[in-house]
Amino acid sequence: MRDSFCKTPKWLRTLLIVVAVGLLVALFATLSWAVTDETFHRTSHEGFCVSCHSMKPFAAAYEEDVHGGRNQFGVQAACTDCHLDKSSSMAYFVSKAKTGMHDFIVENTEDTSQIDWEASRERREEFTYDSGCLSCHENLQDATKSNHKAFLPHKEYFLGTTDKHCVSCHEDVGHKNLSYHIANPNEAY
Repeated sequence: MRDSFCKTPKWLRTLLIVVAVGLLVALFATLSWAVTDETFHRTSHEGFCVSCHSMKPFAAAYEEDVHGGRNQFGVQAACTDCHLDKSSSMAYFVSKAKTGMHDFIVENTEDTSQIDWEASRERREEFTYDSGCLSCHENLQDATKSNHKAFLPHKEYFLGTTDKHCVSCHEDVGHKNLSYHIANPNEAY
């Protein structure tokens, strides 16, 4: 077999080697992407996030919210839909890695029962991304134009003349009755 391969013209041997290497690289890239995509998917939902004890009040409040378990249409936002930057694939990847490492370190090195979650809620803009809201509510501007009452509160946002974020005004979005669940963590989830 080796002798017949050696008798093949050099250009054909080179082409066959390039094709074989290309197929191996494509296979490796496809498998790598599939594993990465599956990992991202499996670590993006409430079931994974609530595996950390400190997240139980947030999961319970999420289950009571229209974005979570109380949606009559069966549509649910995953934790990462709101809590990771969806402005680009790279931003999503970086925010997932950064948030994941931070949460892992805090959960395993700090006493999470000492965290003042209510004080953290005052900084909610740091933990949510408008790009997540707008990925689902992409037609919000057009949908509210004909409804003066709905458009006016959003006008400055759409004009870019305010520093407010979605959660600046929609304080409890995603986590209904969160203060109650934070105060009563043993009843959560």
